[in-house]
Amino acid sequence: MFLKGYTSNVVLIILTFFILLTKEEKNIKNNISGYCFLNFGLKKNAIIKKREKQYLKLFCYNGIRIGQGYDIHKIKVLDEEYNTYANNDFNKNEQSFKTLTLGGVKINNVLVLSHSDGDIIYHSIVDSILGALGSLDIGTLFPDKEEKNKNKNSAIFLRYARLLIYKKNYDIGNVDINVIAQVPKISNIRKNIIKNISTVLNIDESQISVKGKTHEKLGVIGEKKAIECFANILLIPKNS
Repeated sequence: MFLKGYTSNVVLIILTFFILLTKEEKNIKNNISGYCFLNFGLKKNAIIKKREKQYLKLFCYNGIRIGQGYDIHKIKVLDEEYNTYANNDFNKNEQSFKTLTLGGVKINNVLVLSHSDGDIIYHSIVDSILGALGSLDIGTLFPDKEEKNKNKNSAIFLRYARLLIYKKNYDIGNVDINVIAQVPKISNIRKNIIKNISTVLNIDESQISVKGKTHEKLGVIGEKKAIECFANILLIPKNS
């Protein structure tokens, strides 16, 4: 009699574990594994909500953010002596060239090949902001294949990026910009560039650094056939 009772209990225990394991297998498929045994008294919806809260805690990062942006464009330099275009390999696309704009400053003796206004400083800052916020890049948001972006003032792109910063509840800590160009000389226009960036981003000029470097006459940049820019930005949570 005792043996029969013992056997029945063993069978019951095995059956119970089999049922629990079956439920556990279903829960694994529903991404709530490990909760059958640990939270046997909880309903499935409660378990899912608990797991969702854990995911939110893991992935909703709201600390400081750092972003880097980069841009490069072909240029064509106006020959100072003859008032014509200097010879280079890009004359085939002459109809696409326009007056170079750097940080909102027009450079009258240099042309740039671009779809918008070709402002590599603004473009780099925009991409640094988008990168810091984990957003799409400038080429995806403002494609150079769309007619509406043709010859567009890049300050519009920068204002859009600034709006994203506010929506994400961040402030700008500082912006660090490096322009690599044989021409023009950045030191001559640095103050105007900083002033323009300060106005568009609504930050103090002391938060902006603009540096100019040459390419020591090496490569396409050294040959005055291209100009490039690197930008880094620090974003700080508003409540910090």
